Amino acid sequence: MTNDTKQKSQQDPTVKTNRKNTTVASQKKSRSKRRKRAKPTGFKEFEVLAKEIVEANDGSYYEWLHQQHQEIILDFNINNTKRISEVAKYS
Repeated sequence: MTNDTKQKSQQDPTVKTNRKNTTVASQKKSRSKRRKRAKPTGFKEFEVLAKEIVEANDGSYYEWLHQQHQEIILDFNINNTKRISEVAKYS
């Protein structure tokens, strides 16, 4: 092997390692920017209790939850109809 070939083969792993390290470092930076929303204290316990109550009344917890979400959205839409229509006009 010539000196040039030896140098290239020695440099290649270093370059690959550097590339891997920079991608890992950039991924860690982007992950740290994302803030995970923490559930409120006692959320899990209340969720379990709500499931038990709804299912004890022969209902589906997820159906009930979906209805709650729909009510919030519909209430918001009704209260903000004017704003929504203005935004729609400008969009």
